[in-house]
Amino acid sequence: MRPAVSGSKLGYKVTTQSHGHDVGIHTLVGDYEEKGTNHGKKFYQKLQKIANHEHVKVFLYYWDARDGPDFSGWWFGDQVGGTQVWALSQTHGPTPPRVGWKVPWDSPKPQPGALIVEPSTGVSALGAAA
Repeated sequence: MRPAVSGSKLGYKVTTQSHGHDVGIHTLVGDYEEKGTNHGKKFYQKLQKIANHEHVKVFLYYWDARDGPDFSGWWFGDQVGGTQVWALSQTHGPTPPRVGWKVPWDSPKPQPGALIVEPSTGVSALGAAA
């Protein structure tokens, strides 16, 4: 990993070990850049466009327990706090977890290797590492 460049923001790189063609998982794979805060934690937006769905945005964000414990944790959705969501990790750390994601969000348990969320630095507006 390269050191952060002045003016760069912390972000995340989302990958998968899944060999299937799950559209939900492949919608989430990519580079994410910090965009703001929600419920006291940073949230992130995917930089790459989704083929044939360029208008769809993808966010990685935290939602607290204000809507009940079943809806709290780290989410992937089309907007922060929106109703279109793809994945959930019911963890409450200061940053998104590396593994332990339920895809789809209402699966009975996390799928090992479905999503891997790793920190990255120096993410540029074009989605390439600086």
